[in-house]
Amino acid sequence: SISALLTEHTPVLPAEMPKVGSIPRSATVAWSSSNEHSGLLAAGTVAGAISDTFDSTSHLDVFSLDLQGGAELPLVGSLACNDRFSRLTWGTKGVADGSLPYGLLAAGTANGSVQIVDPGRLISRHDAPVVATIDSHSGPVRGLEFNPAVPELLASGAAESEVFITDLTNPSTPRVVSPGAKSPGPGADISCVAWNRRVTHILASTSHNGLSVVWDLKLKKPVINFTNSANRGQRNSVIAWNPEVATQIIVASEDDAFPSMQIWDLRNAFAPVKELTGHSKGILTASWCPQDENLLISSGKDNRTLCWDPATGEVLCELPPSANWTFDVQWSPCLPALLSSASFSGEVAVHSLADASATAGAEETGADGFSVQEPHAGKPMIRAPKWLRRPCGASFGFGGKLVRFSHKSSEVTIEDVPSDTGVVARAEQLRAALEAGDLAGFCAHKAEAAPSERDADDWKLMEVLCSHDQRTLVLGFLGLVDPNAPPPAEPQAEAAYEPQYEPQYEAQPEPVTPATPEPQPPLQDVNPEELFSQMAIATERQMSQASELDAMGA
Repeated sequence: SISALLTEHTPVLPAEMPKVGSIPRSATVAWSSSNEHSGLLAAGTVAGAISDTFDSTSHLDVFSLDLQGGAELPLVGSLACNDRFSRLTWGTKGVADGSLPYGLLAAGTANGSVQIVDPGRLISRHDAPVVATIDSHSGPVRGLEFNPAVPELLASGAAESEVFITDLTNPSTPRVVSPGAKSPGPGADISCVAWNRRVTHILASTSHNGLSVVWDLKLKKPVINFTNSANRGQRNSVIAWNPEVATQIIVASEDDAFPSMQIWDLRNAFAPVKELTGHSKGILTASWCPQDENLLISSGKDNRTLCWDPATGEVLCELPPSANWTFDVQWSPCLPALLSSASFSGEVAVHSLADASATAGAEETGADGFSVQEPHAGKPMIRAPKWLRRPCGASFGFGGKLVRFSHKSSEVTIEDVPSDTGVVARAEQLRAALEAGDLAGFCAHKAEAAPSERDADDWKLMEVLCSHDQRTLVLGFLGLVDPNAPPPAEPQAEAAYEPQYEPQYEAQPEPVTPATPEPQPPLQDVNPEELFSQMAIATERQMSQASELDAMGA
């Protein structure tokens, strides 16, 4: 029948991949950075999007993570706002001393202001959760991040190449400073800022004109700036530091004609060391996993969310595709297996890497010979993340064998573990005698406690062999000499012959040994702080020479 024929050729669709939780709105997201409140998530209504109901309101909300899975995250605090948001960041200011148990939340708006919010007041429904408002920028604040090591410092970037550092030592009266002079040339919109995870006074920024700048807050000047020489006009969207390697940084391109991510090593900033290509359209967002430097997540205009191994450039897994662009992905800073993705389809989804282990869609062949492709459900994860690896381990085997390993070495050690306590006690006695250098005394003690005369003679012989005057004692032990007799007198040495004259030799010049060049330290042993200081000095010298040439030409 027709119904039977349709049933025969209809593929069985895979079940929808489960989510840890979701928020039904288009919002930019920030995770709580404190371990005490790691399950909190802030969401601000994103600028440039509108819901199905054409709701034009804006809210800054805090949600609690529900690990039951699939359910909508419960709302624990909400604030109605006048402006929509371009970027959120959640820092740990005040968490250590208890003055701000939930830290501080910074929200960059589309009109150029930055709102400093106390999440604790927001959750407790306080009348004034906004601690301060910073109006230093002239355009949308797309770059915003708290310093992970110095939580009082907040970096922000907006239009006209504006990059500011806000000191929030006193949150109610913030102090705004500039990290240095702007780069020459026309201004551009700053799309992202990122603090170095290893050197706390180093900040990076990238812009829509393709220029990336590294700033040194101690020197108050840019250390180095670089662009992609193959596509200088590309529109950069993301810049992020490697959490383990201080000089390694990644830059993502939003350009549809150049949808790739480039990994740069600032020890040689003339060209990228690696390029990750897998998206078919521009990349809107990317995030480097803070707990595993070999995990990088990215999303683009092709509605795909890919998880990479930056060291090999390999795609490890893929999350379920969204119905629209995913503009914000972030790893949880305290819960390593979780990440959030926000898309213009009106949903913020919280995923776990376990979600990426679902089997990808397979191609089946029907009875008529035509292939039927099931919907893509995501590529499976091909290796375990770093936090699931054992730092060390041990296991007992048959016959008293013990095998052990450690992450500090690639070797596996197999040892014998005796089960006889008497053997262990005697081994400890021997070890003590070896450390004290008294093997002769150890053998004498064994000779006294020997159960038979033959065993006693064996231990006495070993005592003789372990003594300092072995020759005399061995002969005495064998009965060949009297061990109590005085030692024979040593013969006097004959007078040494002295020549009557000194032979004369012509002085020969000593061979000249070529100087050996001093070994240079390997690149991985270079101090990152010294490297950034040298970059700043070289950049200043180049700028000075360029100014002198311009003056001579004038």
